[in-house]
Amino acid sequence: MKRFVVPPTKNLLLISFLLPFVGNSLFSQGSVPSQEIFLPFPESQKTEDSGLEQPTQTVSSQPSTTSTLGKESQDTTSAAPSSDLSSNSGSVKESAVASTQKQKNGKNKKKGKGEGVDPTEPPYQRGKAFLTRNQKKNAETEFSDSYSKEGEKSSPSRVENTNLFGLDSKDKEGSSLVDKQEDPDLKIKTQFELARSLDRVGNPESEEKAYKEYLKLVTQFPVHSEITPRAHYAIAVLLFRKKEYRPSLHHLVKLIKDFKESKERSSAYYYAGRIYESAWPERDLEKAKKYYDLYLAATEGKVISPGYDFRKEVRERRNLIESFP
Repeated sequence: MKRFVVPPTKNLLLISFLLPFVGNSLFSQGSVPSQEIFLPFPESQKTEDSGLEQPTQTVSSQPSTTSTLGKESQDTTSAAPSSDLSSNSGSVKESAVASTQKQKNGKNKKKGKGEGVDPTEPPYQRGKAFLTRNQKKNAETEFSDSYSKEGEKSSPSRVENTNLFGLDSKDKEGSSLVDKQEDPDLKIKTQFELARSLDRVGNPESEEKAYKEYLKLVTQFPVHSEITPRAHYAIAVLLFRKKEYRPSLHHLVKLIKDFKESKERSSAYYYAGRIYESAWPERDLEKAKKYYDLYLAATEGKVISPGYDFRKEVRERRNLIESFP
């Protein structure tokens, strides 16, 4: 049997070919092979979840270089949070400055709180105080001072002085204040106050002035669910006192037919009954009794405002009418 003999030259070639593999296996025994074995330096890769940097395992034949680079990478990694802290501290400082600025602004606002006082309020309150003591002239002066300025109490002050002018029979001065009221609702209410104040004076001259002012409410002002029926009722009562029964009855009928929800409607029945009971050419006791019954039916079981409760009188008058032969 012949042996295969490798020539020396071929042995050297074979050894030189196998030597790198054997050397690598010896040096790498006990370590985990890396896919980056051919890279001369280690790399740092960031994990997506934590944001921290982790070095990858590498194999290198230059340990001193690797340790130096590792320190540099650690220095770089440790330097990153410091920049975040500095930026955070900057934002904290900014928020603190903003908070301090808000506090300063708040203090400034508090200091300037008194600057927003309505200039019409003090004279209006003084005028009301004088009225409680029946000092009409002083009240009139204060109300005039109030509506000479701009503010929330200028319009109410005009209403108050309109009332005072009416009580002094100053219908022209009162009408001028009515014209200066810009709000339509407040304007018609001021007009009613003027007419009612003139009516309360109680002399024939003031009654005639009141009648004219009441007529404005039912002729030239738009219909108002509250004021218009009150004006018709006031005119009817004024004319009833003057024994002008027919024109008075005209306003009562207007109120009864057109303003069925007004609180004056039941009292209109009462005055209609009084008119038909009175001594005049169109006296009709049956109609009077009919209107009295309507009044009692409309007020049954209800709380009646003072000045509108005629139930006791109506019952007596109705019983008197029935006692006639």
